[in-house]
Amino acid sequence: MSEMLTTAIDHADALIDLSNIVRNPRLGGHGKADLIRLERVAGAFAALYGQSGIAFYAVADTSLLHGKGLFLDARQHRALKQWADGGLIEVEPKADPRLLELAEDTGLPIVTGDLFKGHRREFPWLDGSDDAVLRPRPGPGGSVELVHVELPALPDWELSRNEEDDLLLQQGLLDGDRRLRKELLARLWSCPEPRCPRHDPHRARYLLLPRMMGGRIRCDQHGLDMVDTGPRPLSAQLKVIVDGRERHRFTVTAAEPCPVGRSAARPGQVDLSPWLTPDQRRLISRTHLVFRFHNDRLVVRDESRNGTGLRLRDGRTRPLDRSRDLPLGVGEHLVLLPGLELVRSGRRYPAELTAARTGGTPKARGSGDDQTATSAL
Repeated sequence: MSEMLTTAIDHADALIDLSNIVRNPRLGGHGKADLIRLERVAGAFAALYGQSGIAFYAVADTSLLHGKGLFLDARQHRALKQWADGGLIEVEPKADPRLLELAEDTGLPIVTGDLFKGHRREFPWLDGSDDAVLRPRPGPGGSVELVHVELPALPDWELSRNEEDDLLLQQGLLDGDRRLRKELLARLWSCPEPRCPRHDPHRARYLLLPRMMGGRIRCDQHGLDMVDTGPRPLSAQLKVIVDGRERHRFTVTAAEPCPVGRSAARPGQVDLSPWLTPDQRRLISRTHLVFRFHNDRLVVRDESRNGTGLRLRDGRTRPLDRSRDLPLGVGEHLVLLPGLELVRSGRRYPAELTAARTGGTPKARGSGDDQTATSAL
């Protein structure tokens, strides 16, 4: 099977996401990982392009080599380790960024079932591409086919959600079926080391994600078992968008309402005045909107004089009802003025979870979503 792999990328017919392919049970084989899936994909590539010989440049995640119980056939695991030791395949902690770097440099397609939704901001050329990904799918009679996949542009909230999923997977907080381990993320975790930034989650500026290692919650800085210190407070993150550009973020918690307007009229109010022209200031109320949690849902109430528009994810717009609190869903936009919007982040576990809301004039931020720290959401 090694004859279908090459170490010379300039001789390769395609890049292949080895971990993604050999872990795909829809491609036949047995167990969580099976190299027969690689062989079937190679046959599908040959059939698609009418080639007799195939040369894949392969990149694998470290977890494929070190995961326990993935291969039912121990000989396949030994073969994989020999490929890695001999340099026949690249092994990376996370294969996706390396595959995309290579694809960007060479123009080679990537054979994978992944649509790289968590990497669109890093590699914007993916949006609209119809030749970057060759996706395998089951064919008739147990065969495998390869199809070109178009990668449509994604809305900002969906980019955020997929970036978060990649980070949760990296921290071991998604199970094998990419289901969220909600029981872990609903708690606060403390490192026993007093000098660790994770030692006191109630006082820390950022709530960092725990890491699941070997079935245990550990601090990835000190390797110590972390201590459950209680329930994690509900929170949601809002972004201030000015002329299509993110300028600021703020976090709403279940502890207290969060007012937003053109002044610091209430304690803890988010002041929009740094981004308003004199004419715009007359159209934004001192307290324009108030966010709070109600029955575990983020809701908003319009307290403005001039009203606020609500743009739904499907593009429809309607005025916000001033008479009652209304739920605000992920990806929905509150339009205060043309060019001034508030939008809820797609992330469920935002990074800026401060123990107490900080005061003062907010500083402008650049674009990008929740990039404060690698292990923070």
